[in-house]
Amino acid sequence: MNDSALNLVDRGRGDPALVLIHGFTCDLSSWKEQLTGISNSHRCVAIDLPGHGASADSPEATIEALAAAANATLDGLQLDEAVLVGHSMGCRVISEMASQSPQRVRGVVYVDGSIVSRSDVDAAVKGAAEKLDRIGMQAFIRHLYEGFWVPGTPAAAREFVMAGMPGIRMDFAKKLWPNVVRWDGSRVRPVLAGISVPALVIQSTTLDTDLNRASLLPGQSTPWVDAVTQALGDVTVAVIEGVGHFPMLEAPQKTNDVILEFVRRLGKDSGGGQHTV
Repeated sequence: MNDSALNLVDRGRGDPALVLIHGFTCDLSSWKEQLTGISNSHRCVAIDLPGHGASADSPEATIEALAAAANATLDGLQLDEAVLVGHSMGCRVISEMASQSPQRVRGVVYVDGSIVSRSDVDAAVKGAAEKLDRIGMQAFIRHLYEGFWVPGTPAAAREFVMAGMPGIRMDFAKKLWPNVVRWDGSRVRPVLAGISVPALVIQSTTLDTDLNRASLLPGQSTPWVDAVTQALGDVTVAVIEGVGHFPMLEAPQKTNDVILEFVRRLGKDSGGGQHTV
C-alpha cells in the first residue's frame, strides 16, 4: 500500500525493482518507454516528485526534501530492495535517496546528469535567483527546454517533452532551481563519496554553465561523469551518441538494453568501464 501523497506508476514484477526519478519540471511520463520495455522483467516504480506532475508541492523546494519524499513513498510500498534510476535533476535526487536510505539501494543509474555550478556556492545561488528575476521563469524554462535537443533528436520525442511545458508549476520551479545550483556547489561530492554500490552513467550530452547543450562525443567526458567516476568505486559509463538530453525517449531500446545489462551484472565483479552505444 502506498501511504505517500506522491503520484506514481507501479508496473511489472521481478527483482530488483527499478525506481525511476524524472528531472527538473518533468514528470514520470519521461519514463514511458522504460515502463513499457523493462516492466516485463523487473518491477518499475516511476514517481512524480513533489511539485511535479500529479504530486502536490512540498513545503521545502530542495533536493534533500524531494529525496525524502521519494524515500517515504518507497517505505509506503514496503520496497526494501531497488536500483535507483535518475534523469538530469533526478541524478541529484537519487544520490540523496541513496545517502538517506542506503540499505535499500542495490545500484544507481544516472541518465545524462550535469553539474551547473562549480564556483563560489553563495555567489552561484544568488546569480541563479537574480537571473530568474531578471528574465522571468517562463523565458528561463523556454531556453532550457529548447536546449534539450540536437539535430538527431526524433521529432516525436521532442514534441512529447515540449508538450509538457504548459503543466509546469512555475512558482515551485523558481524556488527549486537555485537549490539545484546550491546542491551542485556544496553537496554533489560529499554525497557521491558516501555511495558504495555499483553505478551506471548513461551520458548523451555535455552542458556548459550557460545551459547550452551538445551531443557527447566518444571518449569525451563531462564534470558530472568525472565526479561520479572519481567518487565511486564501481562505475560503468555508457555514451549514447547522436541524441539530446532524453536518451530514454530518444533512443529507448539502447537505453533499456544498457540498463538491463547493468542490472544483470549487479552482484558480479564487473570492474566498470566505458563504452559507446
